[in-house]
Amino acid sequence: MDHPLRDAVPLRISRATVEICLDPAAPGDQLFRAAWTGSLGAHSPARRGGALPGITGHVAESVVELMLVDRGFVAVAHHPGPGRHGVDLLMLHLEAEMLFAVEVKGTLVPGRVPCLTRGEMRQMSGAWVDKPDNPAMTTWGLGSQDVYGALVAVNFADMTLRVAFTADFTEFNAVRSDAWLRTPAWLVAA
Repeated sequence: MDHPLRDAVPLRISRATVEICLDPAAPGDQLFRAAWTGSLGAHSPARRGGALPGITGHVAESVVELMLVDRGFVAVAHHPGPGRHGVDLLMLHLEAEMLFAVEVKGTLVPGRVPCLTRGEMRQMSGAWVDKPDNPAMTTWGLGSQDVYGALVAVNFADMTLRVAFTADFTEFNAVRSDAWLRTPAWLVAA
């Protein structure tokens, strides 16, 4: 699979949306805030490579959930914290009656579009979505044939997110406008 998120339109994220997702009492959220509002380079390589990526991903998941809710989706399932495996969110688009398994990637690096993790199984493939250790899917008794897929990349340095949808977990289609995100039924004909 090419990198479909590179072709997706960058949608703006407000600072207020990110702030809503941060808990002032959570040390991890404060670590994220320092890197987000300050300089990522001011943090040691050990800190940038340690807990920060997981925390960044978790904050990105919260931001994506809020952005999707604002566009007609309802959260069905989400991870309660960083460090879990499997799809990050299950989101139902009410009007289109489409359920999406959502994988979220986040970065603090300007200009970067995060990509899927490489491993023994391609992330967001049908086989990966159907893994038995994918709690968002197994809790609801769902498989890849029951849902559509969404990849979302959040860039906190650029304050943008990019989205790509799939109907078959093989070919992903870049979302080219906010209207495409608000009315995902176009994916059925794609």
